[in-house]
Amino acid sequence: MKILIPTLYDTHGGSTRVLLAAAEALRGEHAVTVRAPIAEADEPVRALFPSQPLVGFRRKLAILPRLGAILWREAAALRRLRPDLIYVHDEPSLYVYGVAAEALRPRPRLLWHLHAGAGQGGAARLRAALADACIVISPHVAPPAGLPSRLIRNPLVLPPGGPLRPAEPAPGGGLPGLAVVGAVVPRKGQDLAVEALAHLRGLDAGATTHLTLIGPELDPAFAARLRTRIAELGLAAAVTFTGERGPAEAFSGVGVALFPSGAETQPLALAEALARGLPVAATDIPAHRTMLVEAGADTALLSPREPEALAQTILRAAARPPDPALASRIRTLYDPARFDAELRGYVARIARDVAASSRL
Repeated sequence: MKILIPTLYDTHGGSTRVLLAAAEALRGEHAVTVRAPIAEADEPVRALFPSQPLVGFRRKLAILPRLGAILWREAAALRRLRPDLIYVHDEPSLYVYGVAAEALRPRPRLLWHLHAGAGQGGAARLRAALADACIVISPHVAPPAGLPSRLIRNPLVLPPGGPLRPAEPAPGGGLPGLAVVGAVVPRKGQDLAVEALAHLRGLDAGATTHLTLIGPELDPAFAARLRTRIAELGLAAAVTFTGERGPAEAFSGVGVALFPSGAETQPLALAEALARGLPVAATDIPAHRTMLVEAGADTALLSPREPEALAQTILRAAARPPDPALASRIRTLYDPARFDAELRGYVARIARDVAASSRL
């Protein structure tokens, strides 16, 4: 079967990493083409879609002319490539390729890998109409009504060997270094981590605590506001922005990993921290709670989205050694080999349906 795996994004966030892992899993049995504005693509294209989050009506309106150009370009690519299956990993690609596919006969099947929620109301109905099937990545996420689905957890990206030894506490018995790993955008909650740090610095146990923010600054306005707030709190020397790190090095030197997000679907960074044997403190949102409960972790690692509560959760996390059995259970749940096998099985079923329909 000919499979096109496209994305409009030129960044290497979680969905792009999974896209590339999916392509490698399927290449042995199918003719796979990755078409994207990234170096790893089989068909590299020019980036036309913005990497910054499309938050607010004005940003979404401003992108419409670019979407028209992208749709024209990708419709021509579909006529040339003639895939049997289009496998998309982000909502803009679902819209572009879902619409473009309607002009082809026979129309390609469209598989949607939900890295975010399915949406609500009219948006959910439109997305379901564009796709033929979907993959959900966490049990707490429901697919659009009426759309066939399969639960396949995204795979971990880990260094070889067993869990890492957590960083040593700071001199004088203070907390080990704190870090948030994730794109610097409002949803990831770096601002909450900064407020929690300010509270910790007022306590004897956290007076020398340092926070590292690891990830690309995809929302420059938010990053600027964050730096202003850090300065207002007198924390300029206590917070470091590192920019993006490769997934294998993301948690190097981290003592306690923080996950202050307001919303997630399947938080791979949290799974990677747990699989490395790191202490974690996370906000009590459905994705975090689902992951911890599935793996049999202590839900005392979860905190309300409030600075003082998060600070207390950080202190609890730092005071207890991580459970080595938890790291093993997480590695099993999010094993890349398991992802490969489950994905190949699901796509094989789609391939049989495609073959059967072509004989009609």
